[in-house]
Amino acid sequence: MNLAALRPCSFVDWPGRIAAVAFTQGCNLACRYCHNPGLVPLRGGGRVSEEEVLSLLEARRGRLDGLVVTGGEPTLQPALPRFLARVKERGFAVKLDTNGTRPEVVEALLAAGLVDHLAVDLKATPDDATWLTGSEAQPRGARRCLELALARGVAHEVRTTLASPVHRPEALDELAGWARGAQLWAIQRFRPGGHLDPRSGLAPPGDALLAAAREAAAAHGLALRVR
Repeated sequence: MNLAALRPCSFVDWPGRIAAVAFTQGCNLACRYCHNPGLVPLRGGGRVSEEEVLSLLEARRGRLDGLVVTGGEPTLQPALPRFLARVKERGFAVKLDTNGTRPEVVEALLAAGLVDHLAVDLKATPDDATWLTGSEAQPRGARRCLELALARGVAHEVRTTLASPVHRPEALDELAGWARGAQLWAIQRFRPGGHLDPRSGLAPPGDALLAAAREAAAAHGLALRVR
């Protein structure tokens, strides 16, 4: 595993649980609003070993509920299944954060029982995803990951970081449609500063955009949480 960083304890990365957080190096998207730009390059990382993560979990047994594996994009790591199996063998739960672009990997992990909670990013509608992420197919992959979690009965959430002007009130109903059926649609407000493309012109969502998200969630029967 190419691990770039380890957070020993988090109260927010897995709502309702206390977890350590392991960050993988490398991502196959280049989201303009990414707040972990140092994790985007495939090279680098390697600052944390698997043994260091497992030792931390053992040392905090009884205080930590599990491990969140995030990135970067964890599904790019060939060693991910083996690493998650080692975590699970020690009795710790696993939350996986993914950008949804590799549903075939997610499918294999779910089938093996290696993920207890799946968080899937839904970046934008196909019309906007290319500009925002570099991948028009991103929402389709995210939808497939959601369907896999639903089919397996795995706890999950769909996450969208809202930013103006790429997200527009009139497009929120379509975006909510891609999340339809999810246990939770978690909306995160974009906060400028330290993100990948500071010249993108992105800004935090205004009240009208947040209101449109609430209306779209209600129309599609989605539980909504704004973070």
